[in-house]
Amino acid sequence: MSRFLAALALPALLAGCAVHRIVITPDVAQVGVGDVHPIDQNVGYVISPEDRVKVVTTPGGSGELLLYKPYAELEPGLLKVLSNVFKRAYPLASAGDQKTIRDKGITIVFVPVVQTDSSSDSSFTWPPTKFSVTIDCRAVDATGKVLWEKRVVGDGEATFSEFFMDHPLAARRASMKALTQLQVELIAAPAFRAPVGAAPAGN
Repeated sequence: MSRFLAALALPALLAGCAVHRIVITPDVAQVGVGDVHPIDQNVGYVISPEDRVKVVTTPGGSGELLLYKPYAELEPGLLKVLSNVFKRAYPLASAGDQKTIRDKGITIVFVPVVQTDSSSDSSFTWPPTKFSVTIDCRAVDATGKVLWEKRVVGDGEATFSEFFMDHPLAARRASMKALTQLQVELIAAPAFRAPVGAAPAGN
């Protein structure tokens, strides 16, 4: 059966459309797994409606392109990381979503900026052999003051034998590494251990 499935998959890898849809979401259940003691703060994060539907194309192999939604597909992992590190985490419509900020007692708002890239050393197959995810994350307090800024980068690789039946493997590995490193940086940041006022966060 496995040989039969492989035979069906090979033509799709070797030829087809110039643009290939992939999903870069990692296994969210495995994001940030470990012994974490949540910080006693309610936090929010902002992904704009425009970013949430944003579609990106980056290079694959054999001169073809990959298509995906970086913000929408990384959002479940981002929520998981913030929920691991803090008492509660909530999505916000904007940094000025005062009603949700007040109702949920949010004291810190995170604003992520995501960049991605990909490449392949294959001239015959389109899935990426290399993928990178960069997250520039900023946190502001109740007055809009920047408490913390950090850039994390996740690089993922996959060989033909690995991605043959799992085309976006390199992308998901990169996403997992970036989110895992983001959690490490959040836990280590002294800014979140200090008392933070409960007034609504500013724009």
